[in-house]
Amino acid sequence: MRILAVDDDPVILDLLTGCLTENDNYELVCAESSEEALEILQDAKEPFDSFLLDIMLPGISGISLCETIRDVPFYRAAPIIMITASKEPAMMQRAFDAGATDFLCKPLDGVELSARINSASMLNASLLREREAQHTLAELTQMMKIRFDEGFDLDIEGCSDFLALENHLLRLPSGCFSMNLFSVAVEGARGIYRAVKAPAFRRQMEQVAAASVQSLQGMRFHLAYAGSGRFVGVVLSRARLNTETMAERMHEHLEKHWDGQGMNNALAPTLRVSSVSDQRLWSGLSASNKLREHLESWDPLHGLARHDEDNLFAQLETAIDDER
Repeated sequence: MRILAVDDDPVILDLLTGCLTENDNYELVCAESSEEALEILQDAKEPFDSFLLDIMLPGISGISLCETIRDVPFYRAAPIIMITASKEPAMMQRAFDAGATDFLCKPLDGVELSARINSASMLNASLLREREAQHTLAELTQMMKIRFDEGFDLDIEGCSDFLALENHLLRLPSGCFSMNLFSVAVEGARGIYRAVKAPAFRRQMEQVAAASVQSLQGMRFHLAYAGSGRFVGVVLSRARLNTETMAERMHEHLEKHWDGQGMNNALAPTLRVSSVSDQRLWSGLSASNKLREHLESWDPLHGLARHDEDNLFAQLETAIDDER
């Protein structure tokens, strides 16, 4: 358990150091002022599990420090135990209002200290389980939301969703621009989607997006994931886009960086890169319309209801079994 103790009395810090040892699975970090504690919090590479704060500190008080810690989202529910020589009700109420969890009165008793820390440890474990449950719930929600034909956001710099790409094109100044319109298709994407869970499918698309962005480095481009395992984009350039070279770079990147963990150890997919049109001059509106037309004409199951799609694949699987 990682604890930050803040007290300007070296005797108290020595007592805490003697009671909260590594042998008892405690990692104690000490500070003599709120200012020093804030620096420690800012530079900490690992978060703290709980806090021991003296109420009466020079400079920034322990109560103010408690408020500051509570303002950090990760520490909003962390145990904060205040250390005080005073039992003044008003001061204790101010500490509770600032977010304190419990109190320890000076002079400190080693047995009581251990008991309060153990209680804090149990509370921290409960909070950790709650965070993990929330994470699982978030994943489940994500799984329920993703559809195959949905152009969801990918957490990859340089790649947006299709709506953002359309908005960019429609905001271009009037006139024509030299553009290459292109698409990147993940072969067998529908089968991949049906074979893995939604978060795994998202991770696959993110890896393809990263490979696409890398292959376009040095160019002025806009890339978007449009759903159905397909990306579309534009490269602003008078030179013709070499889609074969782009595909080679993407496959090389995937070969080096592909991570199939959590995807049934699936291999990197095959990608098909193609030009949407040989036309070179486009207005923002005409380019947007052409990309949308291209996407709508591509997927043979576009617009099919989910239950109809399931029935279609069930019939296909039955036919394959009959052949066997």
